[in-house]
Amino acid sequence: MGQKVFFKNLDALRFIAFLFIFLGHALDTESSVVTESSTYGLVKNYVYIFGKTGFSFAFVLSSYINTWVILEERQRAGTFKPWLYYIRRALRIWPLYFLVLFIGFVVLPLAMDLINEPYQEIGNPWYFILFVGNFFLIEHGWTHSPIISVLWSVSVEEQFYIFWPFLLIVFRKSEKWLFAILLMLFAATTFYYYQTDVNLWFHTLFLLGDICLGAIFAFISFNKNWGYDSLKSLSRNAIIGIYLAFGLSLIFYHQLFDNLVFPGVINLILEKMFYAIILSFFIFEQNFCDNSFFKFGKLKVMTYLGVISYGLFCFHEIGLLIGNRVLASFGLDENVWAFLILKPAIAFLIILPISHVSWNYFEKPILGLKRHFYTK
Repeated sequence: MGQKVFFKNLDALRFIAFLFIFLGHALDTESSVVTESSTYGLVKNYVYIFGKTGFSFAFVLSSYINTWVILEERQRAGTFKPWLYYIRRALRIWPLYFLVLFIGFVVLPLAMDLINEPYQEIGNPWYFILFVGNFFLIEHGWTHSPIISVLWSVSVEEQFYIFWPFLLIVFRKSEKWLFAILLMLFAATTFYYYQTDVNLWFHTLFLLGDICLGAIFAFISFNKNWGYDSLKSLSRNAIIGIYLAFGLSLIFYHQLFDNLVFPGVINLILEKMFYAIILSFFIFEQNFCDNSFFKFGKLKVMTYLGVISYGLFCFHEIGLLIGNRVLASFGLDENVWAFLILKPAIAFLIILPISHVSWNYFEKPILGLKRHFYTK
């Protein structure tokens, strides 16, 4: 009684979302020699944009898939039991999440102490145990270890999915009103906190824009309404044009969204909506469009990397820390080209086998238990 529809092209998209996030984090450094380099400044300018877009893509993907799963189960079984959904979410997310928290709060401090570099983690573990880690970052800034800080996005997803099944039950047959309310909450939050000391990019209500658009496209896909036929039959040239528009928006990001035509808060709202819509469309296009120029599911290596992408995400800051150490040990930590190329490559080669082992011998066996928790 598991998920009936399998979206074979979405695993590759998961990896693309991770890759954008990975690149966005790979170039963080405290070296003044590196940061003062014009080459670093140019590259960093773009990978920062990639990082933000990667998180948006991850939220859109998660929302799309989870909304589809709820709709599908409700249709097949005639009812939907939220507590079964929560158990399935926990089986997928919690084991690796809490393992990484244990590494960040316990193992890493002990390891650093053994090499005579003791430090005390300033992060409060309870924020992350209770899945409100994003609000710790808003209130207190980064934790000492990026291994922990990066998990803020998991907190956002878990907060939303506590309420999402019940919202779909309450607003059944009137989902348009639900989506309108969510988008108004996103806009109101953006207006309220814009230019305050609150980092909007970590705030759950600000990220409702991504989550809501992913859910809207799931409804379009599942119910085959709200313009489904028009989207499904888009010409190949139109689809290519949308992909080109996305690429050009990354290249000319500042001209588009840092302009003086609109107030800054309006530019921010337009930016979030533009990327949420276009990324949601990519999911729809890969699943349902008749005239796609390419289906990413054909890329077997990328598809497998998408399968293990949750592990890649959870472990990638560990890989980056090790990458920094390797560069320092060879005296390359202030070499700009080594930092831009070698560090990400070393980090990826470290986390790849770790994530492979984690998926096959830790995550996948636990995930197999999900089959017992579907509405019969």
